[in-house]
Amino acid sequence: MQKANRFAAGRTLLLVLLLSALSAMQAARSAAAPMPDSADPARCAAAIVAQLSAQPGFALWKTGSPRVEALGPGTHGWLATVVGPKGAPLGYAVVYAAEDGSCRLGEYGLGPKPLFDTATLRMALAAGGYIPSAGSNAFRTIKHYIHPFAAAWEVKLAKETLWLDAKSAELLPVNDEAQWMAAAASEPYMPEDSLPGKPGELRLPDNAADTFDPYERLSWLLGDKPFAPQPDRLIARIKANDRLVYVAQPLGDKMLYAQSVVGYQRWQSGRLDLALDMNGWRFIPLDALAKTGNGLFYC
Repeated sequence: MQKANRFAAGRTLLLVLLLSALSAMQAARSAAAPMPDSADPARCAAAIVAQLSAQPGFALWKTGSPRVEALGPGTHGWLATVVGPKGAPLGYAVVYAAEDGSCRLGEYGLGPKPLFDTATLRMALAAGGYIPSAGSNAFRTIKHYIHPFAAAWEVKLAKETLWLDAKSAELLPVNDEAQWMAAAASEPYMPEDSLPGKPGELRLPDNAADTFDPYERLSWLLGDKPFAPQPDRLIARIKANDRLVYVAQPLGDKMLYAQSVVGYQRWQSGRLDLALDMNGWRFIPLDALAKTGNGLFYC
């Protein structure tokens, strides 16, 4: 009996020591490598704005601050609109929360017409005769974001509901949420890596006159072979100021996006974001463009 008691006591002591060792290891691991707090989107947005503002093209962001808001129902992302000292938009960034707790950067952009810009939406609604003036409040909105080319305003008016593109405020061929989800059927975009480190090389047009009309040549209708989306080839073509158009149909045959590719941001991690001419410069990760609505590049 005494031998059995000594055995039980020894086993208990061994278990206690093992649990103590595991707790110590876990505490050391947590202290040595704390996870970024994705529950604080404002902190993530501030870190991203600080990274990008180091680039010459984003220098104005040093004078601004991010205004963070939820990016629509069912997403794990936030929209951070960078606002200047006088309240004018300077650009935007989409920030995600990953399952591992890290913060991730999606698309981002430069210019006074950011993603989900209320002023752009108001002008489009007034121009279409849906509201009496751009100052009217006779509507309600809901943001929807699946990926960069499945991003839309749901606008509820007194007698009808409209769907408009989140960047251009162009009217979309969608009648209700069920149709939207069916038309834009795809997995929500999530960047594969955490924050991409320091920005590397940035290239943008010197001015708007250096851009081109993507509809000058309808390469996608003329049977031209798509341009292979290899990072080095894309960069070489942009540096040579050669024509490059991105074409996607995220809503199927109902709508086609054709956008001029005018620049890029290459990060030291190797990530490549292409700049599209869409109411300002809109930077979208290459992997998102490749996965979005069967997107293809044409010369």
